[in-house]
Amino acid sequence: MYNISKAEFRRLTDLAGLRCAEIEVSSDDAGSEDLLVYVARAKQTGDYEIVHMYSTKIDPQIDWYNENLNNAYEEIAEEDFGAATWPEAGGEVQRENFRQSLLSYGNISEKLEQMLPKGGA
Repeated sequence: MYNISKAEFRRLTDLAGLRCAEIEVSSDDAGSEDLLVYVARAKQTGDYEIVHMYSTKIDPQIDWYNENLNNAYEEIAEEDFGAATWPEAGGEVQRENFRQSLLSYGNISEKLEQMLPKGGA
């Protein structure tokens, strides 16, 4: 399981025409990379869903300008999230546990509600 030590809302963005919140997520676990997680409202349920994730290989001392060149960001395919690349296999259960942990971290849910309200634009 990816243990969240920090989660911070970064910005709103459009991803393939879908309005998303970009959230930067960190873990103190050895060997864990930071993540950029894109969250949107699910059309059917109105709940928040993770629609895209990137692992980040950013060293803040070097990449202070926050650019995405030189493979600093690597896409995580949905089938790989929770697969053998993660400490524990678990697929769908692990993805849902991560989503719940993210939404319950700090003020993330509050910020999402402000930025991506139900029935919002």
